[in-house]
Amino acid sequence: MKVTHSADVPTITLPNSALSGVQLVAEGDCGYTSYEARIPANAVVPLRSPDDSKSVHIYYCISGNGKYTTPDGTENDFTPHTAIALSSDMTYQLAVSAEGAMRVFLAYRQDADGECKSLAVVRHLSELVGTERDVDWTSGRSHRYLIKEDGFPIGLHNTSVYAKTKSKLEYRNHIESVYYIAGKVTYHWADTNGKWVKEETKIDKDNGTTFFMNLNDPHLVDNDDKESCCLCIFDPVLGGKETHDLSQEKFSIYEA
Repeated sequence: MKVTHSADVPTITLPNSALSGVQLVAEGDCGYTSYEARIPANAVVPLRSPDDSKSVHIYYCISGNGKYTTPDGTENDFTPHTAIALSSDMTYQLAVSAEGAMRVFLAYRQDADGECKSLAVVRHLSELVGTERDVDWTSGRSHRYLIKEDGFPIGLHNTSVYAKTKSKLEYRNHIESVYYIAGKVTYHWADTNGKWVKEETKIDKDNGTTFFMNLNDPHLVDNDDKESCCLCIFDPVLGGKETHDLSQEKFSIYEA
């Protein structure tokens, strides 16, 4: 397990050098990297693959408002809880509102062989609520923006964790990272020496906490007395209907 509090890491230039922000999951730890970009008011920036590699690139608006423009000139709103997923050959333009800066969670997954081409998915949370992509995983709800049928190699979920719940989870077949943007959660897991340790989230209006299960760590999620929210990346992408069985003492896993 690796834990990153965005308030504790330096601001850097991101792999798309038009953006700056903080790194949440580092290159080499798994097949993808993730960041939070902090984009100033009135800025106009390209949403594109990294400067020196071909990668699918995924964006989730945490806060702030703006508009994105597609290659054919179509303009639409980019507002909180909107996600944009693009293959490496696709670029959108983002114009941030004059009202204030924007926080954007983003992830890159290399696609050196160009298997993903001309893919573009835009979804808002409101489109998922009440659909098959709105999954009750027992201790909360998983709103699945990207699943296997969308054609991307990694999945993106907005996941809620119900108040006063404890969940024993393990992902044996996926590498998962979760970026908490609301609530107060404590994770418990065994370190490399087998000793159980714990870490709490540090969340405010500008920062969040990432828990990265880089060793497929079995872990206990202990939520506080208010509902929490996190942004999850799964590698490989989920089929979309997976859920957990928390009725037993053992750690619940996704079989696929």
